Amino acid sequence: MNTRPGSTRFVPRLAALALLISFILAPALRAQQVVQVPPIREASPVASPSDVDPVSTWVAQAKAGFQSNRGDSAGGENYRPYEKVGLIGRRLLRSLGRRDLLQAHAIKPVLDSLGLVTEMATDPASPAFALLMVRNPDRFTADAVGFLYWYKGDDLRIQGVVFKGGHHPRMRVWETGKREYPFEWGILDETRDRLPGFTMLRLSPGGTVWGIQQDEESFPLLGEPGEVAWVDLNQDGLPEFVSWTRGSTDSLFTECASCPKLLTEHTFIEGDDAFELQDQRLLPTPYATLVYFVRLLIDGKLVQAEKLVRDPAKVREAVAQGWDKRVVRKPWIVEYGESGQAWPRRLALRFEGPNGVKRYAVIFAMREGRWIIDNWLESRAIERHYPSVTMPPATPADSSAAVQPPAKPARPPATKPPVRSTVPPAKTK
Repeated sequence: MNTRPGSTRFVPRLAALALLISFILAPALRAQQVVQVPPIREASPVASPSDVDPVSTWVAQAKAGFQSNRGDSAGGENYRPYEKVGLIGRRLLRSLGRRDLLQAHAIKPVLDSLGLVTEMATDPASPAFALLMVRNPDRFTADAVGFLYWYKGDDLRIQGVVFKGGHHPRMRVWETGKREYPFEWGILDETRDRLPGFTMLRLSPGGTVWGIQQDEESFPLLGEPGEVAWVDLNQDGLPEFVSWTRGSTDSLFTECASCPKLLTEHTFIEGDDAFELQDQRLLPTPYATLVYFVRLLIDGKLVQAEKLVRDPAKVREAVAQGWDKRVVRKPWIVEYGESGQAWPRRLALRFEGPNGVKRYAVIFAMREGRWIIDNWLESRAIERHYPSVTMPPATPADSSAAVQPPAKPARPPATKPPVRSTVPPAKTK
């Protein structure tokens, strides 16, 4: 059955969803009063009310519950309003049909219009699964609850999982071929400070419940702010994920605020029981090439350094200029990069070496798929001319007093100093 966007059979389901939404919104607008949350039976997460009216009640109960929640925890009594939103999401998703959970993003505008804060995630390769992340609209520092939706036969199951972040969720679900856990579910999310997190769950043999196999508390992987994304590097249908984080600045260099930074790329693969680090490397960039080049010079690895420049003779020139010496703690300062370029191919640098302070414009180029130093130019010193200034005679305080002739200097006036070269001040950007 064709259930992809744009199929003719998908249009009636959207129409049915729109009709259901019209029934939900009308009573919801009348149900803004504060309602006490009643006790919830354990079976309520998979309950299926036959009429639409309970949805408006759930909305009112969820809003009242969020307002009355104490603290940032999403457990205990604080879990109840999250659960109500999860039930609303389940009802909307069921209207899409078993094979249309890829269209789950269509329910987010509905939940937004009800004053709820949610995010939806799906996996194009696994259309029978969906994730609804729910946050407290009255307390943005509170934990989030992610509701897992999956089909067991004709029953759309639901289960809540607490997340410390819950922002920008991305998910993958894949078959394992193992009876002990036939499916695994991986979730990437972020905190408000863009600190990424990873959670992996495994489905029970009966397909009724998911258990947490790995998270950032039990086995931390992503401890630094940065970007993270799902990939399938070897195209085997099983996912990996890659993160890019800002690496620590090399001890030889100081960077301006807007200058390029060193980036570290981490690749994670699934091992026997958990995801683990497979590879870590400095992301190749023009700036990273310069740092590596200077390090090779200091370590005396001149042959390797020749591979990073267009002209091998530039290595001897760099040594002659003292690039292989460290006379101060941080001899290099990246002052600015190419204007208007997020990934500049030209950098302006200040170097304090054995021959004093010098400034260079370093130019980079791509050769055979990797960055090299194409050339560098030493900036000329700026000559500053200071004109002589003749001070006018002071005006006496008493205008009636006789004007005294100017006193003769005790020594001849100094001659105009010769012009000399000076080191220009560091440019800032």
